[in-house]
Amino acid sequence: MFEKLSRVLRVMELEEKVLHVGLMLCVLGLFVPWIGGQWAGEAAQWNGFGFYTGFIGHVVFLIVLFIVAMTLSPLLGGPVIVRKASKNYLRLLLSAANSVLLLGCFTILLRLTSQVSGVEIRFGIYVSIVGSVLATLYAFLKYDEQRKSEVQQLFRHPDDEQGQKRIDIAPTHEDRHPLPPPPPPMPAEDHSLFKS
Repeated sequence: MFEKLSRVLRVMELEEKVLHVGLMLCVLGLFVPWIGGQWAGEAAQWNGFGFYTGFIGHVVFLIVLFIVAMTLSPLLGGPVIVRKASKNYLRLLLSAANSVLLLGCFTILLRLTSQVSGVEIRFGIYVSIVGSVLATLYAFLKYDEQRKSEVQQLFRHPDDEQGQKRIDIAPTHEDRHPLPPPPPPMPAEDHSLFKS
């Protein structure tokens, strides 16, 4: 299993790898503390699955899990969850939703820390936001690349490829036969009005 997974990771494009690294950072940020400090006289810390924003942490985790399953399932021999034509669009949409949800969590936690003394935001939320924004950026790059290739295929004609080959095969200046000599000069013309 580990051999198959390492082979799949080697085959992936760079954008795919960076996208999945961003998703893994997002998940890692869910397990480390998001908020902590003195709460009701006791020291306490909460990760992405706890506190008032825990439901958003669960939703973010499920979205990341779906994106990873959507990519890795066909590569590991499992079923195709989403068609290839809509995979990049769906990844962009879901990773953008992740980013919006995490930024919403951050604003909630920021407002809470400004109202309650002794409570501060920890680094877990920052790791999740950075990972999610990174995944969104690279999902957008993959979507844009797919869109450009679709447009190029729309305007590509089979004869264009043959024409390109003809241009490549055309002889260079040195391979051509020498130019023929110029024609001899014409006799001088008589423009006189009266001929005698």
